[in-house]
Amino acid sequence: MKSNAWTEAALRDHLQKAVYLEIWTIPIYLTAAYSLQVPGSSAVNPPTLTPVRSPKNPNRSREQLAFNNIYSVVVQEMLHLEIACNLYNALFAKGSSPKFTGPWAPRYDKGFPPWIGAKVPVELGPVNEAQLLLMSTIETPEPKSDPPPDGPQEVYDSIGQFYKAIEQGVDQLWESLYDPSVDHRQASAFANPQYPTDDYTGFSATIGGDSQTARAQADKAIRAIVDQGEGSRGPFINKDERPADDADLEDRFSHYARFRAVQAMLKLGGPLLTYPQSGSAGLDDAQRSLNVTYTRLLSMLEKSFAGEMSIDDGLGPMWALPGKIVSVWAAGGVPAFQALDASSAL
Repeated sequence: MKSNAWTEAALRDHLQKAVYLEIWTIPIYLTAAYSLQVPGSSAVNPPTLTPVRSPKNPNRSREQLAFNNIYSVVVQEMLHLEIACNLYNALFAKGSSPKFTGPWAPRYDKGFPPWIGAKVPVELGPVNEAQLLLMSTIETPEPKSDPPPDGPQEVYDSIGQFYKAIEQGVDQLWESLYDPSVDHRQASAFANPQYPTDDYTGFSATIGGDSQTARAQADKAIRAIVDQGEGSRGPFINKDERPADDADLEDRFSHYARFRAVQAMLKLGGPLLTYPQSGSAGLDDAQRSLNVTYTRLLSMLEKSFAGEMSIDDGLGPMWALPGKIVSVWAAGGVPAFQALDASSAL
């Protein structure tokens, strides 16, 4: 690793890239999850996260178990997205805000983001061995052989290493960048201390207050991202970094462990039931409807973290996505998740 000095511009760039990474993973995982033909589900009634611990549970199926493992990761990626945006705003809210549109709209035709050195092909697709390899590669724990970060780098070996670099940059520049007197435009639907009944109680996705308090919140939030997902060194998530609800069985395990569990299901039990890719007369309309909804979501997220609207209002298109995704699968296509020009998404 080259020895480079952290600067304000380098840390802002890294935090914007963290926002991109988190939103980039979500369509990959959603596309796979909703490719599963879970018994009782349809485009009108998409699959939902349904606890099925007991083998006698009538809702239990291989497809439901796989859906639970994948979709539960999506929920935590949404949490990670909030954290990345809030951390960005905690340090840079006076001059800018996270971007989701234009050049920062996710792309799936050019491989991994160029600042991550993974070489696995990237595409949107159903639950199969190739797609689980991609998903597991995204969440692969940081190799023990990875050197510690030595300032900002152009390319990182893993997403875990990338986040460790961010952690270093935040620690080095916190005192010079954090201003407790400004509006930090914090927003969260998952781990907000204003709501003590939230699932996550061991850390906050929002960052604010005096410098010491805010820095402790930032450190815990970054550590939660790393330990839940891309930087986890073991299969289990620390107790204070996962939901307290005992029904959330999947959330006890790291993202990598959950995807490995689905890989094991494929290896031991054979293919899971997914929608055939046969095409139909309604496919173009279904794709268009999905892309319009997705474009609105990106725009509303950008406005939410710019302080122009409430995040609760901005997440409306997110809750509409499941039906749109399943409609594309049911029409015999693979969801495209193509961001449109703002004017064409109206």
